[in-house]
Amino acid sequence: MEKEKTTKKIFNASTYALVVAFLCLEVLAFISFSLAQNYILWGSLSLALAILLFLVTFRQIKKDGVANFAYFLFPLFVYGLLSALSPFVTQSNGAIGIANGVFIPITFTFIALCGFFSGHIKGFDLQKVFLVVYGALAVYVLINFIATMVYYVPFYTLIYSNSYIYFDGRPSSVPIGQTAYALFGFEILEVSLVYWSLFPSILLSSCIGLFFIKYKNNKKLFLTYLSFTIMGGICLLFTISKESLIGDLVLILSLGLIVLAMKFKKSHKPIKITLLVLLILFLLGCILLALNAQTNWAFLEPMQNAISNNSFLNRLFNTNRFVKPVISILWEMFNFGKIFGSFVGYVLDAKLGFVEQNLSGYSIFDNLLTSGLFGSLFLILGFVFCIKQMLNYLNKDIDLPVNKWLLVSYVFITLTIVFFAYDGTPLVNADNLYPVYMFTPLLISIFLISYTFRFVKEPNTIKNEEVIEDEKTFNL
Repeated sequence: MEKEKTTKKIFNASTYALVVAFLCLEVLAFISFSLAQNYILWGSLSLALAILLFLVTFRQIKKDGVANFAYFLFPLFVYGLLSALSPFVTQSNGAIGIANGVFIPITFTFIALCGFFSGHIKGFDLQKVFLVVYGALAVYVLINFIATMVYYVPFYTLIYSNSYIYFDGRPSSVPIGQTAYALFGFEILEVSLVYWSLFPSILLSSCIGLFFIKYKNNKKLFLTYLSFTIMGGICLLFTISKESLIGDLVLILSLGLIVLAMKFKKSHKPIKITLLVLLILFLLGCILLALNAQTNWAFLEPMQNAISNNSFLNRLFNTNRFVKPVISILWEMFNFGKIFGSFVGYVLDAKLGFVEQNLSGYSIFDNLLTSGLFGSLFLILGFVFCIKQMLNYLNKDIDLPVNKWLLVSYVFITLTIVFFAYDGTPLVNADNLYPVYMFTPLLISIFLISYTFRFVKEPNTIKNEEVIEDEKTFNL
């Protein structure tokens, strides 16, 4: 008699890769929709998703990819950790709280791991990621737009720019022209117009996809990205004001820089030179601002007097409303030695007494309060690696051109807005502060950046760029 052979089924987690990829899209849609404003929820979702993604991709992960990714992940983790331990989280009233603060490094780390692991799933389509992310963002923007138009009329920011709403005989703290209504958490609340306009600005970055999609060959996909672009444009046009013009200008310049990079896509020398010049000018400006903010360093008096005596320099570094809050933060940081962050409230000054401490509106400086000097430096270091990785990613033929440039567009515009046009006090009728790590498009950007770190030993060169025109690529 022949012996019966028993075969045992071996569990293979990789067979469930597409299911996990679908769950990944669901999590990205939820985060893009900006619901809950709750780091515990985002951290828990990203942690569970990262574990599932690891189980289905760990056989495909190469050592070289992990090493390169670690250079980007480490600064982000340190930034999140220093943010969680800063006095802003542990002492400030109205901060996000200690419980939420613990999840800052967890969320940053595991949302990045999710992006890195998802890049190793063979069936993971980056185009579907953009359709989900932009789709969820478009729904969120549409809800905010309808809610605002229910209360006001188109171009109300110009018609009622200096008008106030009175409650029990008292005017509102902010003019009508500087407010809007948005879905904040699970309820419609009055928010600052600057914060409201950030989301349609990011949605407008989808216009880059129109440069790569031919209408005749793929009408559905072209019209989808066109609708995203039109929606973002209409929202910004109907709410234009002095407060939002600066953010719109930053957006236009960012899009222009991306188009410039597209034009010189085979030679990145022009874009590298442009970025280097902007970086040098920005660093010089930061150094001058920091030195000009010191009041007890006698050797700086000649420089400070020279700035004060020149009308142009005085207005640039002292008297305009954009620089004053920055100088206030730098003054407190270096004169009081609060290099590990500060609670937000009132600062004791020997001459002026208690002076109210507010955020500056530029996250690159506000991070000095919410994560300290070292936290800010690690965040900047992380995104220096990001810029380098974006340039390397553009040089590799591992994705369709439309996907590559949409990724770069979303990340670059989000980071530009995050550093230079973010409002950390979005609620008009409350003092709650929401630092930049509460801004959900930043988490999506970290996911996308981490996705580009996947290791490809032999890049699959896409010779026929018109493969994107296939109608099948649109179907989810």
